[in-house]
Amino acid sequence: MSRRLAPIAAAALPRNGAVSRRVTIGLMGGSFNPAHDGHRHIARAALRRLGLSEVWWLVSPQNPLKSRDDMGAFTTRLASARAVAKHPRIKVRDIERRLGTVYTSELIAWLVRRAPRARFVWLMGADNLRQFDSWYQWSRILHTVPVAVFDRPPYSITALHGTAARRFARSRVAERRARSLPRMAPPAWVFFHTVRHSATASAIRASRPAGRDGRAANGRADR
Repeated sequence: MSRRLAPIAAAALPRNGAVSRRVTIGLMGGSFNPAHDGHRHIARAALRRLGLSEVWWLVSPQNPLKSRDDMGAFTTRLASARAVAKHPRIKVRDIERRLGTVYTSELIAWLVRRAPRARFVWLMGADNLRQFDSWYQWSRILHTVPVAVFDRPPYSITALHGTAARRFARSRVAERRARSLPRMAPPAWVFFHTVRHSATASAIRASRPAGRDGRAANGRADR
């Protein structure tokens, strides 16, 4: 972890005391460009299927694998996530911006050190599992926290035959044991065959009139 993250550590964590208790927290990162009901669908499924205390939506300042050209302003995307969440246990966080990092591996390592009593689970869709091996220090993520992957058409088949799924095949947990996942030692991951939701941020952006997509003037980032 970079030393530059240390000076603002206290300010980056929420002040509601959650991370000082023995809670289970799902971490759902992304651009949220914009946030939509598909994000909420996965978060609610994670709360239910994993028995989580909370789900945190971690709005990324800039996804390293995505172009700036079609990226909305951070404040617009953060507001979008807050407007869509609409659930007392779905919390929208700007921790990455406060830390000054765009890498999931750095963020998770920092959270685990700063909140040792909390149990974190990384949440993502099958589309991200498919390209997981292109993320910065991706195997470090799987060795730091358990991971829950949610079915998302049409990526599931290719995702389950991808590099990450094959390399960590022996660490895959059966769906029937999913509620125990937050307390398992990593690497451990589960794939949920859930009711699918068709909403995508790219389709929402494509449907907007020109000049009304909330993109940043100079827009440019792993998820």
